[in-house]
Amino acid sequence: MNVPVLHDFPLDPRCYSVRLALALLHIEHEVRPVDVMPGREHLTGIYRDLTPTGSLPVFETGTTALVGSVDVLVHLADGTEWAAPTTDWIDFATGPLEEFYSCREQALYTTDPVDVTAARAAMRTLDDLLACRTTDEAWVATDRPTVADLALFPAAALSRDIGIDHDRYPALRSWIRRIKQRSGFVEMPGIPVFP
Repeated sequence: MNVPVLHDFPLDPRCYSVRLALALLHIEHEVRPVDVMPGREHLTGIYRDLTPTGSLPVFETGTTALVGSVDVLVHLADGTEWAAPTTDWIDFATGPLEEFYSCREQALYTTDPVDVTAARAAMRTLDDLLACRTTDEAWVATDRPTVADLALFPAAALSRDIGIDHDRYPALRSWIRRIKQRSGFVEMPGIPVFP
């Protein structure tokens, strides 16, 4: 039996969402670190064969290679209780959240000034969505945690990296706490288990 392989950059929130899903779903896998910074390994060699754009994460199942966190997360959740009943979250994850990640990468890896207007709007949208849920334990796509929560979680949890304070978003803060309390939760730099 082939053990799936996750090609991973530990500081990338998209890769982290897949690591988190693999941990929460208890899926055996191998992690192959990719030297993105400073090595730019994702733009050379086997990674050009797997993904011509150099996008990460890449998840090799033994029969196929899935590229990008959304495709990997949908694949991992398929047929499990983590599957999301709607796909609205995919538009959010591939639109406003990508803008958030661009802002974060610019803030972390360049000295250029960063306009966080779009990132702040994405956090407000997510907070509003969670606030309008009718249960005390609001989740993104339904009344239970799904892959949608795992896809959106890293951006929310890392929003302080670009100066967006969680204190202004109470529903978001509560949701972050609930995800961190899930059995099997794993950390990444910038996202500790506590607080």
